[in-house]
Amino acid sequence: MAPAPEVAVIAVTGAGARLAAEISAGLGGRLHLPRRMATAYDAGPYDSLADQFALLMGGSKRGIVAVMAQGIVTRMIAPHLQSKYQDPAVVTCDEVGRFAISTLSGHEGGANHLAHAVASITGATPVITTATEANRCHVLGIGCRRGTHKAAILHAIRCGCEQAGITTDQLRLVTSAWLKQDEAGLLDAIVDLGLYLRFLPRSAYENSLYHFTVHDGPMRHLGIPGVAEPSALLAAVNPRLLLPRTVIDSVTIAIAREGLIHA
Repeated sequence: MAPAPEVAVIAVTGAGARLAAEISAGLGGRLHLPRRMATAYDAGPYDSLADQFALLMGGSKRGIVAVMAQGIVTRMIAPHLQSKYQDPAVVTCDEVGRFAISTLSGHEGGANHLAHAVASITGATPVITTATEANRCHVLGIGCRRGTHKAAILHAIRCGCEQAGITTDQLRLVTSAWLKQDEAGLLDAIVDLGLYLRFLPRSAYENSLYHFTVHDGPMRHLGIPGVAEPSALLAAVNPRLLLPRTVIDSVTIAIAREGLIHA
């Protein structure tokens, strides 16, 4: 589900290498590690981090995921910046996978989409700071039967938004469960709508601190209380449920509004 072709994933420490290998495998990218640990991960070796970044920034890689401190990434890419129309997408991840930060070329280069793709692999929170996304404060959770067609999903999303009194361009994010990452109809529908899509890990739904309403189907088939409503609430910041779980044909929708100070 990599949104940009030829993604390079780079790390500097042993802890970072483990996470970088997971990200690289999930994105179908190429892993780059210091020479001392590259063989163990079948990675491309490098001796100088600065030289490796120079190669990646000036080469054919259109996406770079750096598993290291944001400050290091800033210093490494700064000498090679050209313009938002030429620079590759750069996403920064901390070594424990807490955040996936869209660092460079969020819109034009696809770093915003790449950050959500990384977050869907690691369970991280995608950090997006571009103005268009910052001014949207609705998150739509969605569940569907396997093989549901794009048209049915588009219809459900639009109907759900209408019932909630919003339009699709007020959605910041569409989110679903981990097992929907290869759901073709869902992926195609989100591309048509031009929205971001995030998948949450099983552990998020199983956290006993959350008391989601239990529905028979998801509990019986997936072992989790639900998909649409928990997804919307888990992915939103300070959420208020705007549209509770609503079934539209074979698609389940829920919408949360984020309680942000300046929204």
